[in-house]
Amino acid sequence: MVQPLLKYPDSRIRLISANVRFFNEELLQWVNDMVDTMKANDLEALSAIMIGIQYSVIVIKEGDEYFPFINARLIKCSGQTTQTERSLYYDGISVDVDRFENVTVVFENEKGEPQYKDLCGDLARVFQHHLDYCFGSTFVDRVDKEMKQRINDHLEFGLIANGSACPMVFVRDYFKRGAKYVMSIITVSFIIPFFISDELRQILYQIDFYLLLLVPLLMIAYFFYAFYESRIYKQCTSCQLGNIVGTTAIMSLQLIIVALGVFFWIAP
Repeated sequence: MVQPLLKYPDSRIRLISANVRFFNEELLQWVNDMVDTMKANDLEALSAIMIGIQYSVIVIKEGDEYFPFINARLIKCSGQTTQTERSLYYDGISVDVDRFENVTVVFENEKGEPQYKDLCGDLARVFQHHLDYCFGSTFVDRVDKEMKQRINDHLEFGLIANGSACPMVFVRDYFKRGAKYVMSIITVSFIIPFFISDELRQILYQIDFYLLLLVPLLMIAYFFYAFYESRIYKQCTSCQLGNIVGTTAIMSLQLIIVALGVFFWIAP
């Protein structure tokens, strides 16, 4: 079934597409709707978010065939080329955009089977253009500040804000950084007993002990805030459950090592 395309100023274009976790009739219907919409609008490619489906699905036309790229990621890029691009979303706007000339893509087909494909030239550019949509971005995010301002001034309501796109810095990282700084300070203190008396060593032990208590609090704050951010930034790689648990496990191991140093070396 042909679906309406998102057009400016619909803010849904800035939503980050979630990974597809199911491969069933519903997914096949989405792909069929995307193909029907492409045929009706004479399109060479389409991202699912362009018809309001917030999942990482791209369909690209090659010859007379339509190929779905599900949960696609770039794993290899080479060359660079600059060409004029247009957007279905920002009607009537065209800008010069830098893209990789050759890309290797890993993805899944409609059955959930892992695939990879090398794309070159125009096909690589089209794919990159539509992959941007999956991450809450558009081609105007790839131009310089001056051009972006010109586009903003041209549009009736200005450029649509980035919404929930992955930030450059996560709040949880401050908790992780704080825990690492505290453990680093404690580790550096391990050389001090060589140069101080037993009385000063007792004071050093007390300082290290209280600093050590601070680390688990920072780790707990990191763990729970990371889960909070994972709900907001579902598509970001660093927001996945495995990454959060793995990071917490590494910090826990580091804490154990530092704690052993405090209790068996610093303690008078």
